[in-house]
Amino acid sequence: MLNWNEIIGHEASVRILRGMLLADRMPHALLFTGPAGIGKSLAGKLLAAGILCDGDSNRPCGFCQACIMYNRTAHPDFTLVRPDGRAIKIDQIRALQHFAALAPAVGSRRVCIIEDAELMTVQAANSLLKLLEEPPPGFVFILVAGMAQPLLPTILSRCQKIQFQPLAANTLVQALIARGYAPEAANVAARLSGGRMGAALGLLAPDGLLARNTAAELLDSLLDSGMEPVWDRALRLDGLETKEVVGILGFLVYLLRDVVLIAGRYSEHLLYNSDCIPRLNGWAANWSEGQSMLAISAVKNTIRAISGNANTRLAVEALLINLKDLAEKEIKYVDSSRYPL
Repeated sequence: MLNWNEIIGHEASVRILRGMLLADRMPHALLFTGPAGIGKSLAGKLLAAGILCDGDSNRPCGFCQACIMYNRTAHPDFTLVRPDGRAIKIDQIRALQHFAALAPAVGSRRVCIIEDAELMTVQAANSLLKLLEEPPPGFVFILVAGMAQPLLPTILSRCQKIQFQPLAANTLVQALIARGYAPEAANVAARLSGGRMGAALGLLAPDGLLARNTAAELLDSLLDSGMEPVWDRALRLDGLETKEVVGILGFLVYLLRDVVLIAGRYSEHLLYNSDCIPRLNGWAANWSEGQSMLAISAVKNTIRAISGNANTRLAVEALLINLKDLAEKEIKYVDSSRYPL
C-alpha cells in the first residue's frame, strides 16, 4: 500500500504536495525533476493515488475502492506514459489525447504520469503542449524528468515545478540501516549513490556493485606489465551497452578520487569506497596524488566523449593507453584547483 512515509527526506516537497491534496487545490500540471533514483517517481505515484483517492483527509488512504484499483494498476481514470524505446513518441501522446477526451469513469478527476518526460520527441512535446494549453476539466498531468532543460519552455511555463535534491549521506545511511542493511554496506551505498535512495538500494542488491568491481579490475590491469591486460579490458567493455560503459567509468572516477585522498593522506572518513581500503592503499602506493588527479580528468573527458556518441571502443582504448602511460610516469605536482573532485 502506498504511503507518504515511504519517501525518505524531501520534507519540503512532500509538505507542498500533501498540502495541495488537503486543500483540494491541485494545479493541472506539475513537473518533478531530479536525478534518477531520487524518489520523484514514487512521489508522482503517491500524488496520483492521492488525487484519485475517495478518502477525506489522509490521502491516499489505501483502503477505498479507488486506492484498491490504483494499487492493482486497474484504475480507469489513470494512465501512465513511458518512453517507447529511447523516446516518447507522438503516437503515445495522441493516445493520451484520446484518453483525456473521455469522461471520468469513477470519480471527478483523472491523472496521467509521464515518466522521463524530457525524452519526448519534438512532435510529441508539441502535441502535449496543446493538452496543457486547454486541459480537460479535472485532469492532472504529472511530468517526471531528470532535468527540465530539454523540455519546451512553453511546457515548463504551464507546470508547477517541484525539484528533488539528493539526500544528505547521513540521512540516507540511517534510512538504509532502518531497512535492515549493515552499517558499512549502507555507508558505501549512500556515498556511491550520490544521495539517491533508489540508486542506493540498487547498489545493495545482489551484484549491485558489479560495475564498481569492474572498474576496480580495470584499475588493477593498469598496474600489470605489458599492454595485453589493457587490450583485454577494452575488448570486454566494447561488448557492453554505452550506458553500462559510462557507469563503469563513473565508478572509476570514484575509485581514483579515493586514491587521491589516501595518497594525499586525507581523512578516511571522506572515502566513498570504504569497503575497499586495502585495495585503495595498494593503488595509492603506485598512483601518486598528482597521477590520480590527472587520471580523473582523463576519465571524465572520455565519459563526455562517449556520452556525445564517440566510438566507445576507440575512446576506451585511448583512455586506457593514456592511463597506462600516466601510471608509469612520476608526477610531482598538479594544481588541484584545476582538477576538482
